[in-house]
This record gives sequence, C-alpha cells and structure tokens, in this order.
Amino acid sequence: MDLMTISIAENVARVFERVRVAELENGRREGEVSVVGISKTFDAQAIIDAVSAGITDIGENRIQEAEMKFPNTIGGFKKHMVGHLQSNKINKALRLFDIIHSVDSLKLAKKIAFSGGNDKEFLLEVNTSGEESKFGIKPEETLDMLSEITGATGLTLSGLMTVGPRSTDESKIRSAFRKLKSLYDDASALNTKGIDMKYLSMGMTNDFEIAIEEGSNMVRIGRAIFGERSIGRIDW
Repeated sequence: MDLMTISIAENVARVFERVRVAELENGRREGEVSVVGISKTFDAQAIIDAVSAGITDIGENRIQEAEMKFPNTIGGFKKHMVGHLQSNKINKALRLFDIIHSVDSLKLAKKIAFSGGNDKEFLLEVNTSGEESKFGIKPEETLDMLSEITGATGLTLSGLMTVGPRSTDESKIRSAFRKLKSLYDDASALNTKGIDMKYLSMGMTNDFEIAIEEGSNMVRIGRAIFGERSIGRIDW
C-alpha cells in the first residue's frame, strides 16, 4: 500500500466519522447522508483507492476527465455529474453518468429527454447564493420550473442541488442552505408526476457539516478525501 492509498483511506475514514457525528448531533439517522467523492483533477487510481476505502459515489465536473478515468477504474460505484452540463455534451454525459446534478433550464431538460435520458436521475440546480459566477435557476423560480420540466419532458427530477456561497460568513452559508431545504420541502409536498425528491445535495469540504445541520442528505467532498488541488474553479 503506497502513501497516497494510505492518505486517501485515512481521509475517507475521517470524513465518514465527521458525517456520522454531524448526523447524530442533529438528530439524523446514522447513514442517512450520502458522501460523493469529487475526484476532479485526480487520476483513476485515486478513485480506486477511495472506492476501496468505502466511497460508493464518485463525482466529476468535466466530461473529458470522466471519459479518461472511468474506463480505468475498478469496483462498483455510482457516477455523478456535478459540473455544468453543456448541451452539446448531453449524449456523452448520459452514457457516462448515473445521476446528473446540474439541470438548470427547461431547454437543457428538453434536450436530455430528446436524447433518451429518461432512465437517469436528475437534480435541479438552484443558485441560492445569488452569485453571478454560479449556475442554477433562481430560488423563486424553482417550483414552477420543476413542474414545467416534468410536464414538458417526462423526466423525473430526484432532488435539488446548490453550491454554497464563497464566504467565511456562516450566516450567509446557512441562509443559502436553508433556502434550498425550504424549496426541497415544498417540492416534496407537490403532488406532481415526475417529482420524486430523494436528494438534497448541498455541502462541500468547507461547509458540509453546516449543510448536514441544515438538512442535506448528500454532500460532495473533494479536498477532504483526495487532498489539495492545484487547479479548479470550484473548491470542492
């Protein structure tokens, strides 16, 4: 076992323990929160090491990276597309991934449906921080967009996703997460075909414990599992 394998295995154990503590401290059922390991910029061996350490979900930001890495991995794991999905990459994304976190428009959803994506799971991305640098629909448009997408495309939307604000102000981070949790609860109460709220995907390396406290059941962890990155816009 090399040093990288030891490091990733130890990191996974630490992340699982932190998630477990956050679940118990907030009255959540142990094991309720899924951990998606974000392997952006790391190689196929890093994915293999993480899966061997117990990670069952792996997320990638870019189609090109997933195309290079996934064929060279072993072990069963669920594949998540967590980055922005360009319409010209839909067919590749549907071939590579089991779940896509970044549906952010009716136009994109229609193209996904036209490409035969009905057997996949999709999350609607919401820009809860209001930051112009982030993708996602506006919170106030979320419920209408959910109904519009499912009615027009036949796709099933399985949850909501957000990227928290790039801030050290905990009140701003909590506000963004609470906004998505409220939308998630409202969406769950809708009696609308094609809306099946299973996933509330929010929280990354810097803020996942806050996200769990605010109701997240899926966190996306990169650096705390794989280590520091030298490149990359989103600090998973």
